[in-house]
Amino acid sequence: MAIQDKYEVVIGLEVHAQLNTQSKLFCGDSIAFGAAP
Repeated sequence: MAIQDKYEVVIGLEVHAQLNTQSKLFCGDSIAFGAAP
């Protein structure tokens, strides 16, 4: 059995972004340091 038959190549992409907003993306909570979560 060739080594190519044992493995499957999977390629993924992960993206990180920092938004310049005054609230969180999925709720209206403040992003201020020390604010309630």
